[in-house]
Amino acid sequence: MNERISVIMSVYHEPLAWVDQAVSSILDQTYKDIEFIIIIDDPDNTTIIDYIVNRKQQDNRITVYINERNIGLAASLNIAIGLAKGDYIARMDADDISESDRLACQMEYLISQDLDLIGCNIRRIDESGKIINDGKTCLPLSDEAIKQYLKIGNIIMHPTWLARKAVYTDMGLYRNFPAAQDYEFLTRIALAGYRLGNLREPKLRYRINAGSISGTKKILQKSIQSFVRQNYIAGRQSSAEDFYAFFNGDAGRKKQENLERFYKNYERRYKYFRNRKWRMYFIIGVNAFLKSGEERVWLADAVRAKLLRMRYKEYH
Repeated sequence: MNERISVIMSVYHEPLAWVDQAVSSILDQTYKDIEFIIIIDDPDNTTIIDYIVNRKQQDNRITVYINERNIGLAASLNIAIGLAKGDYIARMDADDISESDRLACQMEYLISQDLDLIGCNIRRIDESGKIINDGKTCLPLSDEAIKQYLKIGNIIMHPTWLARKAVYTDMGLYRNFPAAQDYEFLTRIALAGYRLGNLREPKLRYRINAGSISGTKKILQKSIQSFVRQNYIAGRQSSAEDFYAFFNGDAGRKKQENLERFYKNYERRYKYFRNRKWRMYFIIGVNAFLKSGEERVWLADAVRAKLLRMRYKEYH
């Protein structure tokens, strides 16, 4: 197998130690026919720029592109795809660690199963790199199961993607949503009939960063996911323009208010759960279920996910 893989990664404000681990994990892959395109999304981050340029001098498989200003992950990845020379595109995040045989295993699986885009299971790690409670995920593997689960949410972890480049170029790259661009892209290519999969083995260590997402961004992200999901279930693609029309309208404002209440109740419940105050935990939970549509959606999704696990034995 001698197909070139273009690995694309955007770097913003991740700690240098994390970036070093991410970069090294790609350059040390057993699959050697790669180019590593690194987009630096902060032109003032001289520490990262100096580090990446130094690594490029040591390994000419690296291509560096420095954005003139911060443009965000999706737009940076679109630039990287435009620079890519390989027929396959692999994703990498600047705070994660790929196992040394990740690309080799994923490439073999994608080709042997005649798939268009795949991910893999992961192990979650904390900020120090320690595996969290063994942290191994158990994701659906087959195209059919994944497309059913997409009616609930994203089930192919974005930093684990390996795809044929034509999937990106034929489908118009990432769209200009302010969040959840990966979920929107997956629903779009699923509707177009591209074949999806997940590798059973965990081939990426996914870092849980406690400060990675604010409450406001969480509400925005969840609103986009809900909007995209409803379109996917109805067999429609989603556009950013239609989302903003929804988000800034009455229905969107009501959605945001409901989500804000949901997350506040969730935090309260978690506090009581952590302190083992079961009576208050259940009282708040029942009250929220009766008064909040988001609580009922959350519970319905949990039931649907459980039924899918029972239907598709590949989860186990």
